[in-house]
Amino acid sequence: MTRQTLLFTLLFTPFLAFAHGDEDHGDGPKPAVAANVAPRAEAQTELFELVATPANGQLTVYLDRYASNEPVSGAKVEVESGSWKAVAQAADNGSYRVSAPQFAKPGQYPLVFTVEAGDDADLIETTLVVAEAAGPETAAAGHGSGSMWWWVGGGLAALAAVSLLLKRRKPRQAA
Repeated sequence: MTRQTLLFTLLFTPFLAFAHGDEDHGDGPKPAVAANVAPRAEAQTELFELVATPANGQLTVYLDRYASNEPVSGAKVEVESGSWKAVAQAADNGSYRVSAPQFAKPGQYPLVFTVEAGDDADLIETTLVVAEAAGPETAAAGHGSGSMWWWVGGGLAALAAVSLLLKRRKPRQAA
C-alpha cells in the first residue's frame, strides 16, 4: 500500500504546480481598457475637484468643493482644449455642460478649466483619455486551455499504466 501511495503522489503532485483558470502570471499582453468604462478626466486642487465625461456630443463637468465634497452650484466654468474654448452652462446639482463633439473620437485631450465660484477662483488642468472600443479579439484574449487537456490525458494514461503494472505483480509468498 505504501508503494501505491508513493507512486500516486509522484504522479499527481506536479499537476499542482500548473496554472489554472485565468490568473495573471505577468507574461501575457496587458488587457485593453474595457469598452463599457466611460472616458473621463479627473482633477483636484486645494479648493475644487472635478470629473469631466464626454457623451452624446457634450462634455459634462461635475464640480465639488475639495474639503467637503459639496457640489458647487452657480459657478462660472470655462473649458479650453488646444484652440477650442467654451463656457459651460450650469445644469443640475453642481454639474455643468458644454457642447464638445470633438471628444467623441479616441485620443488624449489636454483640458484646462477656469472656475470662479463666489470669492474662490482656480485653474484646473487634466487630460481626458478616450480609449478605442475593445474589439472581439482583445475581449477573448486569455490563457488557452488546449495544452491543459494534453497534460490531463497524459496523467490519466500514466495512472492507467501504473495500475496495470500493480495488478500484474504477483504477491510474494512467505517461506
